[in-house]
Amino acid sequence: MLDRLTNRRSGWVWTAAACAVLAGSMAAGFQNSVAAEDQPPGAVQPADPKKDADLPPDIQKLPFEIRDGYRRFTKRCTTCHDRKRVDEAKKSLFDWQGTIGTMAFKKDADIPQEDRHPIFLYLAYINGIHGTPEQKDQYLTFLTKCEDCHGVSLIYKDKKPMKDWPTIVHRMAGKNRAQIAAEDEAKVMGYISRMYPDLFGID
Repeated sequence: MLDRLTNRRSGWVWTAAACAVLAGSMAAGFQNSVAAEDQPPGAVQPADPKKDADLPPDIQKLPFEIRDGYRRFTKRCTTCHDRKRVDEAKKSLFDWQGTIGTMAFKKDADIPQEDRHPIFLYLAYINGIHGTPEQKDQYLTFLTKCEDCHGVSLIYKDKKPMKDWPTIVHRMAGKNRAQIAAEDEAKVMGYISRMYPDLFGID
């Protein structure tokens, strides 16, 4: 009888322990799923100092998409072209898109499709910082304010009518995490207003 009670008590203890472990795993899984849901679509990857140690100091400080574009640009483009030549080129965003497409089709260029847009993002950075001081400020505001949540590549790919962008930017500025002040909103729209016709033409 005593043995039977001891075995039953041991069984209860084991069952309780198993339930506690299962409950803990379920809670952790739930928290992870909630955390994943809280991440906006296309959320950017955080900087990794160890991984980025090979980058030039000025590039290390840039958002992930530009760092990634720089790596792909260096791998695919500087085998044939000096970076100085690219840095000094005075091309529009439309020109850069055409250049990437032309280079990609050259024999032995070896620029896969998945590398072309990241390379363009880096070249858009070069284009953005080579304007007037006001234009550079507009571009850097666009880069830092928009890239933090969803990546700037979305804006370059998303051909919404130009008339929709003020509403979109204003809606984004209203999000708590965005921290986009009214003057930042105007700067972001200043850059998009210049960028949009160049890439997509007039509505």
